[in-house]
Amino acid sequence: MIAIENIRHISLDVWMTLIRSNPAYKELRAAGFRKYFRLDEHSPATVETAMREVDVLVNNMNEVTGRNVHTFEIYLLCLHKLGREVKGITEKQLLDCYTALEELFFHYPPVPLYNNLHTLFDGIRATGRTISLLSNTGFIQGPALRRVMQQFGWEQYFSFQLYSDEIGHSKPAPHFFAQLLEKTRYLHGAGLSPAQIWHLGDNPLADVEGATTAGMTASLTTIDKQPLDQLLQLAAFDHAK
Repeated sequence: MIAIENIRHISLDVWMTLIRSNPAYKELRAAGFRKYFRLDEHSPATVETAMREVDVLVNNMNEVTGRNVHTFEIYLLCLHKLGREVKGITEKQLLDCYTALEELFFHYPPVPLYNNLHTLFDGIRATGRTISLLSNTGFIQGPALRRVMQQFGWEQYFSFQLYSDEIGHSKPAPHFFAQLLEKTRYLHGAGLSPAQIWHLGDNPLADVEGATTAGMTASLTTIDKQPLDQLLQLAAFDHAK
């Protein structure tokens, strides 16, 4: 059980906690990547599969090392997997590709998992608690996710947002959670205990184990078993001490 009356700050994961990918986006992203790098020898489906496999690999690497594999490195891994020589690829090519795929991302934006978060965020802030985001990134970088939060009207509720590509560390790395604690203490004072931060996310290792190792309170949330909106109701209607 969460001692909700002791919680002063709520930290949220992003992907599959607040949002999920637009069903059309990943297929179109693969098509765009294939076109940009002229991977005509591979079918669109082959490119999409390679990008998905690299995405899973990089997520696992980040969780093991606690570091952050940059988006451009992910692109190079995808190209290598598809048999392309990466030595001649330039940083400008990688940047131009990212810019094009990011534009596509905003044409097919992610989908909110819940439709009542405005009300819950309002309720949480009214109790005196603060809210922030703590997310690993991959193909989509922090600045793009900040823009998504702004477009959904959620940005106003977050005291700060922490993304792994901007910090250089990924969950469950202690350094990433230390950044969360430092910024929360700036809001609530140096006497804030880590246990007064409640982190919620969908990954047992990155979110739950990472937060509990840092001394924080943590909950696993999935849309089918422990929906985020039901968990947040605890904090929206109970005032912090």
